[in-house]
Amino acid sequence: MSDKKQTNASITHELLTPLNIILGLTQILCKDKTLKIQHKEMVETIQNAGENLLSQIYEIFEIPDNDTEICLEHKNNKESSSSSAIHVLIVDDIAVNRFMLKHLLSQFPNISIDESADAQTARDKIQRKKPHIALIDIHMPDMNGFELIQHMRKDESNQDIIFVLMSSDAKSCHEEQMKVCGVDAYLSKPIREESLEALFEQFAPKIFDNQDEKDLPVVSQPDKLPDENFLQELLRLARQGAYSEIKNLMEPLKSKQSEFMAFIHYLEQLLKRFQFKEIIDWINSSRTKE
Repeated sequence: MSDKKQTNASITHELLTPLNIILGLTQILCKDKTLKIQHKEMVETIQNAGENLLSQIYEIFEIPDNDTEICLEHKNNKESSSSSAIHVLIVDDIAVNRFMLKHLLSQFPNISIDESADAQTARDKIQRKKPHIALIDIHMPDMNGFELIQHMRKDESNQDIIFVLMSSDAKSCHEEQMKVCGVDAYLSKPIREESLEALFEQFAPKIFDNQDEKDLPVVSQPDKLPDENFLQELLRLARQGAYSEIKNLMEPLKSKQSEFMAFIHYLEQLLKRFQFKEIIDWINSSRTKE
């Protein structure tokens, strides 16, 4: 990396680190249903101002504003924990960053979460219980994210863990090093809920495909489906991989559980595994039969 690029990377990191905390916390608060309307409006104002500042920083330092996620080739997981939940390990030396990530991850079902504030503790935890996904910050004292992943990849039993790097740096600063160290994906801070949705959609099928069928609940396809307007909206959201929006769409149906109980249960099982393609195929097939 040239001296100019290195200087710019250092400046942007110092600027974005506190801004990421502001945007991360406002992202959480905006979804807090207990917040009073006037307080929510204040939080949204802070969030909008922060987003505008973020855009300006991206423009000044020529950081692509779609710099949120890259997923690299990954082989099928054979060695990670064989639980029906996706086990995620968060590794970040800043406590508020771990708090924000835990909160975002808690919005998803079927996720178990552990955390570590440093690389050594993370190494010990990985040896005791292998996560399916490890979310690792790049900039940590003693051992940075690249060094931690490179160290863990030396152990054959860790080869199938999905290692995801997190940073406010532009991913272009690290692409070559990511390939060398065996990084599977990159998340740009502030971490967005939609970025996590995309991450789980990418890797969840590979995790669940390797679990024993007996560990997964069997739910039959329902005979009764909601009306056509609901199904069209469900298809639209499933094509976008819009996890949270599908959950919200289901809420009114839950008040009619006697009628659509089977439909809700079946859709929830597919959603827990982030199986959006299966949702699309099921709805299209069911509509054809009708």
